[in-house]
Amino acid sequence: MELSNRDKAEAIQNSIETETLSQVGLINPHSYKQHNPHVATGLQAILGLHDQMPMDKVYTNVVRKFQDGDFGFVHVDYFLFEPTVAFDIHRFENGVSVEHWDNLQVNSKKLNKSGRTMTDGKTKAQDHHKTELNKNLVRRYVKDILVDRQIELVSDYFKGDELIQHNPDMGDGVQEFLSTLEQWESEGKPQVYSKMHKVLGEGNFVLVLSEGFFKGEHVAYYDLYRVENDKIVEHWDVIERIPEPEKRKNDNGKF
Repeated sequence: MELSNRDKAEAIQNSIETETLSQVGLINPHSYKQHNPHVATGLQAILGLHDQMPMDKVYTNVVRKFQDGDFGFVHVDYFLFEPTVAFDIHRFENGVSVEHWDNLQVNSKKLNKSGRTMTDGKTKAQDHHKTELNKNLVRRYVKDILVDRQIELVSDYFKGDELIQHNPDMGDGVQEFLSTLEQWESEGKPQVYSKMHKVLGEGNFVLVLSEGFFKGEHVAYYDLYRVENDKIVEHWDVIERIPEPEKRKNDNGKF
């Protein structure tokens, strides 16, 4: 039976640990567009990167896996060169991946203020019939609250103060989230969302790829939201600095 796109994305990432990327045959060897700015485009560049990893320490743990049409995307707890949390996205054509995006952040392994890690929490999608509704809800939230900073609309997206938070620098609650944003801004290191690039979802899980600035650095934001009864109830994220154009190993763009 043909693997689903979510299962293919999982298999590709798991093949890092088992050193079987070539054998699994899920990446197009002739056309593989890479959006990780630290890696050259093409399959051979990925294989070369694996050769540099400390394989005695490397592990991959796919915590969540989803699909949206031709896209398979996964939330992964890694040890690559150091403990890392990442989102990886693959676009499939004719059964194989032809394009890849990712965002990686060092995992301190410390619990946040509410005792949560960057990857724990709910993992399985439900309400598949509401995928598009949930994607539209989260898309509006990111635009209204994060990009346009219309904080007065926040009650449209949450039930009271309910928000399960996995960001390592915050605790649970909508007010905690807003207060942290205010604190960072008062300290002169605001979290700025300037543009939303992509929205992917399956059921009640929605992943948003955005661009902006954090603590003065140009960054990519990958935010995963879980929706329940038409409100956002849980959030995970990965933030990665985008290198200057002259330091990138491909010209495909981060997004």
